[in-house]
Amino acid sequence: MRIHGTVKICRRSNVVEQTDYQKYRDELIEDFGFICGYCGKKEAITSKGFEIDHFVPKSIAPERETDYYNLVYACFTCNRKKSKKWPTKDKALHNDGKIGFVDPATDEFDLHLQRSENGDILGITDVGKYMCKQVFKFNIRPIKEMWLCSEILNRQKILESRIENMSPEESKEYIEINKQLKELLQLLFTKKE
Repeated sequence: MRIHGTVKICRRSNVVEQTDYQKYRDELIEDFGFICGYCGKKEAITSKGFEIDHFVPKSIAPERETDYYNLVYACFTCNRKKSKKWPTKDKALHNDGKIGFVDPATDEFDLHLQRSENGDILGITDVGKYMCKQVFKFNIRPIKEMWLCSEILNRQKILESRIENMSPEESKEYIEINKQLKELLQLLFTKKE
């Protein structure tokens, strides 16, 4: 399964060039579908704000600081984990086939990383394994709990649209889902995700 689920991340074309990369925020939020480009976490389930990551770090490619096509909408945790890492040290070489990165707004991203049925993020190539275990540490973060929380939110939205037509007996499931969601959110926020 794809890390981003049904969201297709695609940077728009014909972006008006800005002198401050923060001015692209609204476009990035929309182009990244309100999720983290790296882990797929939804904005709606985090207590920390989302940030703008420079795919090729500013320290490696200062001329790309305001290049829209070098920006990634990322959760706080992924942005901090990636930071200024760029193992190839070559701004034109994202990875060497073993270590490095893959731009999450490309189709290639899905060739390196996938989500398991239970929500874990798995590296399926050497580069994917490097990103998963060495950089983003998906294997020790509450990634599957975040995914489960997103799934519960999706189901909750469906139930909310139907709740008005439910009998009191049927609404018990809705109440249980809300309880589970609150417990998951508390767990995730406690782990500073």
